[in-house]
Parts: sequence; C-alpha cells; structure tokens
Amino acid sequence: MSYSESEMCFYCKEYYKVTQDYPVNIATYDVGSFTPRCFLHWQYDCKKCGKMTHFNGVAWCSVCKEFTCVHCVEERMVRKEFLVYDYYYEIPCHKCGEYNPALDFAEYNGTHPFQIGDQIPKEDIVIWMPIYKELNQQEFPHRAWGSERILDLGKAPKHTRLDSLDEYTPKSTWDKMATLWVSPETEGEYHHTNLILPEIYRMLDAQENEKILDVACGEGTVARYLAKLGTKVTGIDISKMIDRAVERENEDMLGIHYIKMAAEDLSNKFERDTFDKVICNMALMDIEDYQTTIKNISYILKGDGVFVFSITHPAFAWPATTSIRVPQDSQRNEDKRKIALNYFDERPTLIYFGWEAPSIAFPRPISKYVNELVKNNLEVLEMSEPKASEELVEKFPRQSYLDNDTLPDFLMIKTKKKSTR
Repeated sequence: MSYSESEMCFYCKEYYKVTQDYPVNIATYDVGSFTPRCFLHWQYDCKKCGKMTHFNGVAWCSVCKEFTCVHCVEERMVRKEFLVYDYYYEIPCHKCGEYNPALDFAEYNGTHPFQIGDQIPKEDIVIWMPIYKELNQQEFPHRAWGSERILDLGKAPKHTRLDSLDEYTPKSTWDKMATLWVSPETEGEYHHTNLILPEIYRMLDAQENEKILDVACGEGTVARYLAKLGTKVTGIDISKMIDRAVERENEDMLGIHYIKMAAEDLSNKFERDTFDKVICNMALMDIEDYQTTIKNISYILKGDGVFVFSITHPAFAWPATTSIRVPQDSQRNEDKRKIALNYFDERPTLIYFGWEAPSIAFPRPISKYVNELVKNNLEVLEMSEPKASEELVEKFPRQSYLDNDTLPDFLMIKTKKKSTR
C-alpha cells in the first residue's frame, strides 16, 4: 500500500485487514467522505428498475447477464462469516428467478462478474482473485468494525423539534397525510402487519357483542377487524382520515359507527361506563393532551373494562433516537445504528418519513404514561415490546435483522379499570 490512507477505497482497506493478499484500489467515488470507494465497490445498475444500488444490495445472474437489486425482489439472508461480515443476501434474478449472492459475497466466492469475465470494469482497478475459499479471519471482525465506524459519525437529522405549535397541529398534519396513508390491509406494511396489529389484537382479546371504542381510528383498519369478530365498534378520529373509514363502511356495511371528534372530548360525547373495551393504536403519542384523553377513556370505560394502546417506543424510536447508515446507500443492517438523543425532551416534534407532509408527535417518557394510567384508576396488566421472530428475520431480513430483533420500535400496554363495586 504505497498511497495515502485518504486515497484508498474504504472497503478495500477493510478487506485488506482480514486477508493481506487483497489489492487496495484508489477511491474515485465519495472521495473526501468517511467511506471513499473504488469502482468495484461503488454502485451497480439494476436492469429491472434502472437505479444504481450499493454493491452489497445487488446480484449478478450469469445466465441472464443482468443485475437485480434488493428493491425489486424479495431477498433472503444466508448466515456465513466471510471477510468482515457474518451474513449476505441472496437475490433472485428478476428474469429467471435464480438466486444469486450479492456482490460482496460473490467477490469473496470468486463469482463476481468482473472475476468471471462477464463484465469488464470501466475503470483501471485491480480485481481480487481468491485462490482458496476459506480465509483465516480475526474473531468476529464484523461486529467491532460495524459499530466503531458508525458511532464516530454523529447523527443524521430525521426530525425537527418545535418550541410552539403556531403552524402545526395533529389535525392539520394528519389531514395532509390522509390521502398518503395506505391501509396495512391492502399494502401489508411490515411493522403494522407483523409486529403491531397481531400483538394489540392478542392483548385486547375482543369477544363477540362487546362494545369497543377505537380511539384515533384513522382510516379504520382496527375497527374493521374488530367488527368482523362480531363486536359493536365505534371509531373516533379528529382528522380527514376518518372520511376514508366512512367511505369504506358505506361499502362494507359492517355496522361500525364513526364520529369525527377529538379524543380529548370523549366525556362530552359518551356516558360514564359505556364501553367494555377501548383501544388506541399508534396514536396516543400523537395526541397533545394525553392526560385528558386517558382521564376520559377511564370515564367511559366500564368497571373491569380493558384499555389497550400501542405507541412508538419512547426510548428506542424517533425522536428519542435517530438512525445513521454508513455508507448511506448500504443495504446491510450492521451499517445502520440507532443513536440515543434526548429521551426527556418533550417538545412537539415534526417527523419526516419521506412523505410529502411530516407527522407531528408529542414525545414523553414511559413513566408519564404509566403515572397517568395509575392516576386514573387503570391498572397495568401487561406490557409488550414486540421483537422480530426468527421467522420474520428469515422472511424480512433487511427490515428485521439487527433491527427489530435487537431493539423494539413499539410499546404496548394493557390496562384494566379497577371496579368500584
């Protein structure tokens, strides 16, 4: 290695630490960044979507002679220690369906298109030709390597703290998102479908003919599920999201009663001890006056009635934490880390999920929720922090491996109103 550290490819340097016969190429991409990269370790053009993708998220099919990226097909994860990693993706060719390893493992295995002559590099680089399959590696190099290089970088902004609500309210932000939100029923969104909904349904344990209130029901996914179980469901929401729920009810005729109103006004609309159960799915953290909301839920809930709610995890989700990924376009999950920011900052927060409009959240510590429940005669029966199962990791590796199987994104709490009898 005769040239300076700053000129060398980030990945070539890391691989060289493991096997010193690895050639270190000059970086020509992202030069000056923390991860300058050579042509070999840059991005490749997916033939299906036409987008350039990080080399660890794209595979070459030697039969069809085309690249396919992880964004166009469903990849699977193979656990194997190689170079500085302990797994790789196998990606099916978008044309023939044959599974091929992502280019990081393909290079290690000697099947990279540059190694087998299927493609010729457009830049002058030295291609590694491994002469034996199994390399002597340092013990678990991937773990320390992934953590150290990422934690040195600081945070990537994903949200904005607000000192006042002059321009934003929960209603206005959710009104804007009403046309953007897609029901988990139709899209099968990973978190709702696999982690949130199954758990809150289990905790609620809805029974036929029970009167159930769905607080902040949105477009009605939860209400429809409960109605199909034979329960008598009322859904309330302050935003235009409920208009979509009403439209769907006019089609399905499930007998759900929808009311456009704020959760803080429950006691003005319903009598004391009206409902057998109350559910509030992924909304209490978006309600500014959570104290009044919890007080009113206790008021309209029957004695021994159950209240279940789910929220983004106050300690491990935005805005208490942020995520950083280095390199930014890497598809490997050890290249992503959550950084703790300020768990106790309760200022209103705009959170950007990549939609046209941000959502607004009112972060607060777990103790604030629990203390308010106790104050309003609601006994905590169960808490849940859903963890991705091995089955989910196998089925959705990029969403769950080194992610929801290590830290929870959501918190569910089940309570019972203490009977006064």
